[in-house]
Parts: sequence; C-alpha cells; structure tokens
Amino acid sequence: MKTINRTSLAALLIANTYILSACGGGGGGSSDSTANLTLGLTDAPFDEAQSVTVAFDSITLQGPERTVIEFDEPMIIDLLDFQNGERIILLDEQELEPGEYQFIRLGVVEALSSIEVNGEVFDLTIPSGEQSGLQLNRGFTLGVATTSDFTIDFDVRRSVVRQGNGEFRLRPTLRLVDSLAVENVSGVIDENFILDPACNNGDNNDIGNAVYLFEGSDIMPQDLQNNEFDPIASANVIFNVETSEFQYTIGFVPNGEYTVAFTCDAQLDDPSVDDLAAVNFPLVFNVVVPSN
Repeated sequence: MKTINRTSLAALLIANTYILSACGGGGGGSSDSTANLTLGLTDAPFDEAQSVTVAFDSITLQGPERTVIEFDEPMIIDLLDFQNGERIILLDEQELEPGEYQFIRLGVVEALSSIEVNGEVFDLTIPSGEQSGLQLNRGFTLGVATTSDFTIDFDVRRSVVRQGNGEFRLRPTLRLVDSLAVENVSGVIDENFILDPACNNGDNNDIGNAVYLFEGSDIMPQDLQNNEFDPIASANVIFNVETSEFQYTIGFVPNGEYTVAFTCDAQLDDPSVDDLAAVNFPLVFNVVVPSN
C-alpha cells in the first residue's frame, strides 16, 4: 500500500472550482510509466437545507496497488456550493499506477460534518463513516501516459434523511462519471406548470420545483424511494430574473437516452418512503445526450 500526504489541499479545493462547458478527449501530462487522475465533486440541489457540510480527510483508490492519499487537515466542503454543472477539484492530475481500479473511498470526519436547516445547525450522522468512509464501487481504467478525469456526483437530495427524532442521517448516494464524456442538460419549464394551484411549492411558488432525470427513454417517473427505479440525478427549477424564465441545469450527464420529469412537489419527497401519491409529475419528456 502506498500512502501520499497532501499539504495545503484546502487551498487547492477553494481555488480549483470547475464549470463544465464542453467535452473533450483524454490528455497527456503523465510520464511513460504512470497515469494521471483528476477527480472532482459535484452535488444535486436540495431544497430543505441552507448548507450540507461534509469533512473529508483522505481518498483511497484500489487498483494495481492500494493508494491512500491523506490530507494534512480535513477538507470541509459545503456540498450545496457545487451544483448545476459546477464541481470542486479533489485531486488535480494525481500521479498513479496505470491499470484497472475497483473503487474509490472518501474518508470522512463525522464530528466536523453538519447540516443547516431554517437557520439552525444540526450534527450530520454518517453511519460507519468514520470506519469505512464513503465508497464508490464503480471500476475504471487509468491508461499509461494519459490523464483521466472523473467526477463524483453526491446527490444530497437522495442522501439526507431526517429521522423521527429530528436528527439528520447521511445515507450517501454517489455516482462516478467520466468528466470527458458528459454534458449538461438544461432547459426551461413553462410557468403554467409552476403556477398550477395543485402545486405544493409554497405561497410564492418558489420551493419544491425540480426535475428528475431517469435513465432510458419513456420511463414512468417515480418519487425518491431508495430503490433501483430512482432518478439518477435531479436539479431545482429556478426563476431567472434576466430572462423571466423558469430554468434548470442537470450537470455531468453521460452520453445516452434519458427521461426528464418535472414536479412542483419535491419538498414533499422523502427518499426513505413511497410518496408517489403526493409527488406528481405533470410534465415528462425524453432527451438524448449525444456522444460528441
């Protein structure tokens, strides 16, 4: 096992915010015997909280050898700062052994993690987080003398569960995407859907408006239920004062066919239960993310 200590990574995290604007191919930058990995973190919007802060202290990669990258001090990141196609860089062209990798594990510090709701800060419980971290079991390949670029999509909307005792628990829902083979899916929702009297989106029609992204065309949408039919990503629908339109952006969507479903009842969607009777989808349509 190889251990790498990273100094002053906190400054790197703050300085290296990346906005996805286009796709491209892999680049150079490695020596002839190593591979480079750039790794970012993004999030899906979450209506109920003003901040969701998670502290990371290491990254473990299991490949030809196990590599543990330890941070000098925990990286305390508000996940809600990185949405709608924005990401924060965790590793910047980190040199690694080329080959097949089985998983990435993010080490977390539960004591430094929290959530703010209605101006009040609560502890964020991360079951087994201190022992096993947050692990993504998707394999990937790092080629010799190439730079690979991946993004971890941390879907807070699906990951944060409020317990019956009022405490908040983090049940991480993570996906790993190739940042060189993704696009943003953006669009406009007709205001008639937002202003529908049947909506549960607040007195000012400004909460609970969201789009859910489902893999495949002509998918029957469902609310978040923590099962295999859940959306793979989501985004809030926000009023743009400059264009006077209700817009959304779902970031880091891989090439393929998808179903987009709009709901104005997202604030009623508890990811731990079936809320389909309360969460309606009056607008459903297909999109294709091209391979170029």
